Amino acid sequence: MNTDSVALIREYEPRDEAACRACVVELQDAERQIDPRLRPGDSMADAYLAQMHKYCREYGGAIFLAEDAGEVVGLVMVLSRVPFEQLDEPPGHYALVAELVVREGFRRRGIARALLDVAERHARDAGAPELRIDVLSENTAARQLYLREGFAPYKETLTKSLKAAARVASA
Repeated sequence: MNTDSVALIREYEPRDEAACRACVVELQDAERQIDPRLRPGDSMADAYLAQMHKYCREYGGAIFLAEDAGEVVGLVMVLSRVPFEQLDEPPGHYALVAELVVREGFRRRGIARALLDVAERHARDAGAPELRIDVLSENTAARQLYLREGFAPYKETLTKSLKAAARVASA
């Protein structure tokens, strides 16, 4: 690993499917460390990649890769025309950073920031009025990056385990 180099950011090509799969597996398995209910990365990656390509077609999306010395070390998927669908939401559409991952060993080198920059540029060029990103609340490193990059909290989903509540109530 060359820590002095800046990764090349480029658009996805079909030959990148295996490298993208590795990124998806690593991201999913990292998120499983936060929420063990999630499926193992290897068990869901192929279907998830197919879903990513479908969403890109449906929502004006693109996948961009970070490459270091010919190796794919990260990816971002941005959807530029996601419609608001609920009556209590604003009319129109927004852009969504649907996936962002930098492989372990390549983090803390500005690659995630570079991927976010290209996603934002893609969304802006497509005419999106705003860019959104989701993050697991306990993924503090990612959350801090997104806040530094100008994202602001908008809406939170809080969750309560009913299994835990049932154990407390029956004790």
